[in-house]
Amino acid sequence: MAFQSQDQEGNVQRVVVTAVEGDTVTIDANHPLAGVELHFDVQVADVRPASDEEVAHGHAH
Repeated sequence: MAFQSQDQEGNVQRVVVTAVEGDTVTIDANHPLAGVELHFDVQVADVRPASDEEVAHGHAH
């Protein structure tokens, strides 16, 4: 059985009941594609130089 849960900030997450034993319910909150090998076919359309801030932090923002 799958259902949606919601945290205090309103974020919705899909969860799946994987086992019910007495008063204990086990759920799986992983993304449905977790553990699945994915392949992407992409093409880089444009490249720009890093800003001074990105260079200072070591990553893009």
